[in-house]
Amino acid sequence: MNVRSSIPALFLATLREHPQEEMLGVRQSDGWSWLSSEQAGEAVREIAGGLIARGLTPRARVALVSENRPEWALVDLAVQSAGGVVVPIYPTLSLDQTQFLLKDSGACVAFVSTSELASKIESVRAGTACTQLYAFDGESATPIARLREAGRDFLSQHPEALEERLAGLGPNELATIVYTSGTTGIPKGAMLSHGNICHNVAACLDLFDFRSGDTALSFLPLSHIFERMVQYVFLQKGLRIAYVRSLERLADAIAETRPHVFVTVPRVLERVAGRVREQIEQSSAIRRFVGRRALAWAEHCADLFMRGERPRGLGGARWMAADRLVLSRLRARLGGRLRFVVSGGAALPRDVTRFFWAAAIPVYEGYGLTETAPVLCANRPGHIRLGTVGPPIPGVELRIAPDGEILARGPNVMKGYWQNELDTGEVLRGGWFHTGDLGSLDTDGLLRITGRKKDILVLSTGKNVAPQAIEDAVGQSPYVSRVIAVGDERPAIGLLIVPNLEMIARWARDNGLPDADRETLLASPQVRRLMRSEIVRLQARLSTFEKARQFEFLHEDLTEENGLLTPTQKVRRQAVIERHGHLVNRLYE
Repeated sequence: MNVRSSIPALFLATLREHPQEEMLGVRQSDGWSWLSSEQAGEAVREIAGGLIARGLTPRARVALVSENRPEWALVDLAVQSAGGVVVPIYPTLSLDQTQFLLKDSGACVAFVSTSELASKIESVRAGTACTQLYAFDGESATPIARLREAGRDFLSQHPEALEERLAGLGPNELATIVYTSGTTGIPKGAMLSHGNICHNVAACLDLFDFRSGDTALSFLPLSHIFERMVQYVFLQKGLRIAYVRSLERLADAIAETRPHVFVTVPRVLERVAGRVREQIEQSSAIRRFVGRRALAWAEHCADLFMRGERPRGLGGARWMAADRLVLSRLRARLGGRLRFVVSGGAALPRDVTRFFWAAAIPVYEGYGLTETAPVLCANRPGHIRLGTVGPPIPGVELRIAPDGEILARGPNVMKGYWQNELDTGEVLRGGWFHTGDLGSLDTDGLLRITGRKKDILVLSTGKNVAPQAIEDAVGQSPYVSRVIAVGDERPAIGLLIVPNLEMIARWARDNGLPDADRETLLASPQVRRLMRSEIVRLQARLSTFEKARQFEFLHEDLTEENGLLTPTQKVRRQAVIERHGHLVNRLYE
């Protein structure tokens, strides 16, 4: 592996090796605007020079609060070039959460994207070390353009200053503090060095077919290390990156940029697959019959595509028919030239994986953690097995502890948690990082995730149950949007279900139920019998003690805004239980 000594060194190599005209892009009111490699390099140098001129010392922490956009990448690289440590903060965090991260990290400088975020930082920075605030847009903080001007003037007088900072960077120097989103408890700041991230980039460079000149779409939060590390891969491979500022713009961005690749979380893929199935179910009887048959024909070809083969004979003819009727329109909706997708952050349901492979859109599922910079394993061409997250990437070792916990070792494992020796000592023991996840390695060395070590429901009967298997099973129902298993200190498993209201309403119409509002529809005996039959059907392979006995519908979705999802779209199980405790109690009445 060709491992760079620092992240800025990786970026500078990109400018030399891939002098493409377009590098970083974002949609403006009049269309897409692109920065060239030369413009990006100039911006990074000027911002870095401005920070040095205004007193940024090596290893000083700098907060970055912004949605995805080119300036995020430019500031990230500039801060590191100046020897600083980047502290990404999700712009969606509450005031208290934002203030905690500013205080805990000791950030002395903050960058924000908008006037609204500048006001947010201004309202919480009292009592923190933050003395400088710069904004990409608006006038409520010092404009970043003014910092760039200061950088130009400083570097013209001190041309050696930036080179000296760059020369001081090495693989052991701290590059960033990335706070875990924290489904429970207080966030912890994972300290990732330049070497941690550069090794992960180098290990992932050749796993997939990244091609210079391709367009990559960036819509997962850059504040999360997954999207950020992949961005470094894209840069080193010479891809141009189109940034999407909000998921509401994702469909438009796909249509406009026609990406060749993107990384995502399972929820986005679930929604795309679900939408296709819903459209089939909502069509006329004949179209519904044809659509269902087409998907069934395509499904038989998924395994062939995973093995790198093509369907032939009758199977090939059927796939061609399915492609003409359904699949080609799906690919067109995704831009028409998407070669593959990488999914991470949570478990990807098997039926969703098979759906995309059947449509000749490879989806590779991987696994990692913030503390491992982040990738540990990945399915990739030649190493694909459904139900696993693939073999370890180059340089990573895995083993399974006697209690089933996944342990990892490699140059990508963090230095520890920022100012938190107690938690650091708990996860870094005996030369191995203790992931907190449970799993197993098959005979070919592919990893299967079976649950979270601490995310275990202990029934009053004494049985320990991992909720993931139950949630994965019941979540396959087309009538279910999300499912949360509960049962701690209870006699049996119960389910809180966020319904797919559109599909349930369609089923109700097809079965002659009168039109009704949401609450009336979900309370109807017919709909409750439907959901009960789905739960029984989908739990058939679970052990008796794992099977849910009762369920209740949630009458709100899970979002970041209501505090029930983390910024990386993971369910805050305890928050859901606390918010809907009356429904949990009803399960056991």
